[in-house]
Amino acid sequence: MRVVFFTHTFTPDYTGGAEVSIYHTCQGLMRRGVECIVLNVTARRPGHTDEWYQVDGIPVHRITLRSWLRQPYLDLFDARIFATVRRELRRLRPDLVHIHNTAHATLAPVTAAWSVGVPIVSTLHDLWLLCPNNMRYQADGSYCDVRRYPDGCGHCFRRYEYWADVPHRRRWLQWLTKPVAAFVSPSQALIDRHVEAGYDPARFRLVLYGLQAPTPTPPTHPGVQRIIAAARQRPTVAFAGGGVEIKGARVVLEALPAMLEAVPDLQVAVAGGGEPRLLQAYAAFGDAVTVLGTVPFMDMRGLFGAADLTLAPSVWHENSPVVIYENFQMGTPVVGSAIGGIPELIDEGRTGYLFPPGDAATMAAKVSQHFRRPAWERRQMRHACVQRACCDLTLPRHLDGLQAVYAEVLGEV
Repeated sequence: MRVVFFTHTFTPDYTGGAEVSIYHTCQGLMRRGVECIVLNVTARRPGHTDEWYQVDGIPVHRITLRSWLRQPYLDLFDARIFATVRRELRRLRPDLVHIHNTAHATLAPVTAAWSVGVPIVSTLHDLWLLCPNNMRYQADGSYCDVRRYPDGCGHCFRRYEYWADVPHRRRWLQWLTKPVAAFVSPSQALIDRHVEAGYDPARFRLVLYGLQAPTPTPPTHPGVQRIIAAARQRPTVAFAGGGVEIKGARVVLEALPAMLEAVPDLQVAVAGGGEPRLLQAYAAFGDAVTVLGTVPFMDMRGLFGAADLTLAPSVWHENSPVVIYENFQMGTPVVGSAIGGIPELIDEGRTGYLFPPGDAATMAAKVSQHFRRPAWERRQMRHACVQRACCDLTLPRHLDGLQAVYAEVLGEV
């Protein structure tokens, strides 16, 4: 069986939750005898590239088309992407196309796969089908209610991605995704948001992410090495959202004074890029906060393993953050916002803590509460995290669910 995974970004160009998930899924399926190819096509970078490379044995075909002047309808459907993907699918002749993120490639890959008669499965990682900024997050920090704004609110947070802001957008995207035989979602919350907007619940399958068990490897990032060495003597908190507002960078900055006052000698490790003004704001806390910048995704395991606690203070409807899976594998509890799919993963007081989104004071109180617990209770929490990862969030379980969807779509059941 041959499966082509379509995505608009892939490692090493960019490595977020979706890319980590694709990487582990391909690794697992290949061990089960499934031939996997990643087709990475985008029209949102300068210049033109057409090259094959491998990521730990996964064949990747990266095609970059020269960016055009941005227009809303070209964000919806790019004929060049359609022709490129159709050509590649005719050449590769897959049994199935598994589509992941497409914002930088429009919905042309869906139509291209339909045009050559290849069955389509699509994993949803965000709310792009419902909102141009992927999040239903408004500029004032509130959330778009589809019941109040059935065709979009028009008040979107626009500092990051913003795609295909066309009239009747939700209806256009519902029509263009009709060829998708099944949507895979790693969280029930994401399914619920799409059903609220008019999608048929029968089209969705709940399949949690699953990551390969970590292989201990020494980190190569010098900053990560220093954090790990210091963590032997200092309480340590990690945050992988850098200076990204929607990941909760503002919440972390607001909470830091109370956290540092409550936990003497606390060190906070901040990984990832983002807005320079938010990243620069961490400097006010001196050597208590280390801004690591971009960290290789395999090094993140070492960072999470060294941390006593990791923060996931997202302020939008997160799907099923891979950062929580990675921390649980390393035995690290997570303090997360009670929004989106995050509460589906965190068991309050056992594998982490929940707080209202945007509530920096409560997040700081949860961090303080954790470090006031006896060491034996914190060790129990670490064991509970590993147990959750080993029982519910495993790669074999994810692959079983995914292959069941494949079999259903291909008419094998």
